[in-house]
Amino acid sequence: MIQQSPAKTRSFLKAINKAAMQKCNDIAKQIEETTAAEMQRAEDEARRDGHLKIELAKNKIEMQAKKEVAAFETEKKKEIYAKRRAYQEEIFSLAAKELSEFAQSAQYQDFLEACLANISDKVGNSPTFTVAENDKAALAAIAGKYPAAAVKESKSIHIGGFTIKDSEKGLLIDETLDTRLSEQLDWFLLHCNLKIEI
Repeated sequence: MIQQSPAKTRSFLKAINKAAMQKCNDIAKQIEETTAAEMQRAEDEARRDGHLKIELAKNKIEMQAKKEVAAFETEKKKEIYAKRRAYQEEIFSLAAKELSEFAQSAQYQDFLEACLANISDKVGNSPTFTVAENDKAALAAIAGKYPAAAVKESKSIHIGGFTIKDSEKGLLIDETLDTRLSEQLDWFLLHCNLKIEI
């Protein structure tokens, strides 16, 4: 067996310890670097996930807000349509009342006679007239201009005026105040400035 001096043994142990310490330091450094890299990766991933979650939450909030705004706009449009419809009905109800009062006035007879004069060149001698029930003014005006004409009363004419049907000429003319009023609806909606905008 080879004997080594205590100094060589100490030197050898010192070299082994130094190598071991170096190895331990290298391992510790590697663990620290790996841990730092893993921590950085975890933080980056957490940031990415957090950003993604924030984006998803933001998109969800925006979608919900858009739905609520759309629902609000739809509800408001319905309310405005209802108000516009109510105004329209009120205005046309007042107009119908005024036309009904007109149909009871002396000017109504003049109106009927002017209508009959305007159509005299279009209609034959024996057309069929339709008037509102109990419209004495219309009956009198027609009898004066077309004594041989057939006259029917109808519940579908509420205000006044008449329709003429001439089978010989294939002609149908509507001179009722009811139709004239309903024809004003399109004009009213176009010009009344009750547009619906939200």
